[in-house]
Amino acid sequence: MWGTSPYAPTVDQRIKRARIATIFLFFANGIALSALTPRLADLQGQLSMSDISLGLVLSAGAAGGLFFGPFAAIGIKRLGSGPFAMYSLLIMLPLLPLVGIAPTAGALALVMFAIGAIDSVLDASQNAHGLEVQRIYQRSIINNMHAFWALGSVVGALVGALTLVLDISLGWSLLGVSIAGLIGTLITFNWVLPRSSASDQNAGEKSFESTIASEISAGHLPALDPSSIAPAHRISGWKLTGPTMLPLLGLGVLIVLAVVVEEVPQRWSSIYLTDIGMAANNVGFGVVAFTISLTVGRFLGDSFVNRFGERLVAQVSMSVVAVALAASLFVGNDIGFIAACAVVGFGVATLFPAAMHAATYIPGISPGNAITVVSWLSRAGFVFTPLLVGIISENLGTQWGIGIAVIAALLIIPLARFLRNTTDAQS
Repeated sequence: MWGTSPYAPTVDQRIKRARIATIFLFFANGIALSALTPRLADLQGQLSMSDISLGLVLSAGAAGGLFFGPFAAIGIKRLGSGPFAMYSLLIMLPLLPLVGIAPTAGALALVMFAIGAIDSVLDASQNAHGLEVQRIYQRSIINNMHAFWALGSVVGALVGALTLVLDISLGWSLLGVSIAGLIGTLITFNWVLPRSSASDQNAGEKSFESTIASEISAGHLPALDPSSIAPAHRISGWKLTGPTMLPLLGLGVLIVLAVVVEEVPQRWSSIYLTDIGMAANNVGFGVVAFTISLTVGRFLGDSFVNRFGERLVAQVSMSVVAVALAASLFVGNDIGFIAACAVVGFGVATLFPAAMHAATYIPGISPGNAITVVSWLSRAGFVFTPLLVGIISENLGTQWGIGIAVIAALLIIPLARFLRNTTDAQS
């Protein structure tokens, strides 16, 4: 046990390792989810799927997350957020290669459902662990962790695009991602914070675990209470009054539209670039452009919102996104569309953190419950967006399917009134 070994790391060292482990969780999660996206056109052709079929397959993954996400609270409570996140990643990674070898669209949908289900509990638990670590640090570090998720998305997109160029099969590509992730998980598994329960300690023995538990209890920043991730029917302690319902509903609609803006170029860019005649080996670079700009936007986003406020940043960015994406679709040029994907990534970077921040100020509901509701609603966006785009693309063309992101960006502009003009530091 760490507390009895003469070579045991100090509490400060273990806390630093816990932060590194959390960064790894976000980074590995980003890689795993994005390594597939540049290969969607390849996968569609491999299984001879129509646009509607592809939309249904992508929706299956989101449906798994929508259904299983609320149950993350059980695992977090019983195992602790860090260990539960690591177990989730260990289960999810071996499923990735199955995407590349699925024999039918139905089998692929089942695999995507399973990946989406596990990803949803991984997402909740890694965020909960990140907030536990932040609580010990006594300063905000969670945005930096999310930036590493975006950085992982860049790496994953590059892996997907480069393996496509090198003509490496999707199954082998995802197997490599899975093996690398499993090695990293095994290395960092014991670096996460233990389950915070001093009652598990032997009397008279103050081990590292009990020290960490006391550190967490003495923290000054609010941690994410696992009970706040409970299923919707168990959320209590607030009433749906007008002052509560209107901003909650407004933020819920805003976050769903933000999902549309983010998902359409990310999931469908390779399909559209294929349709307009770009070389098959290069269609993955739309996703690469999106993920790189998203990463840059998240690393730089704090400086913009600190100066101009989250509301104005969202309104201006969505105006630029709508114009850039509409223009690229009108022109129908592959380079122009890739550039528009970059604009979308940078523009959408601050929307999710801004919505979560605004949710914590809704009167009549606890911050944890408000974040839970808004987060759960975002999962609904991931369910219906691929299906909607697939139906429109099948009947009118991919150009029109992607065009719903333009409409979504325009609708976010007035809904940004529910965001805040100030940051936590200024409030």
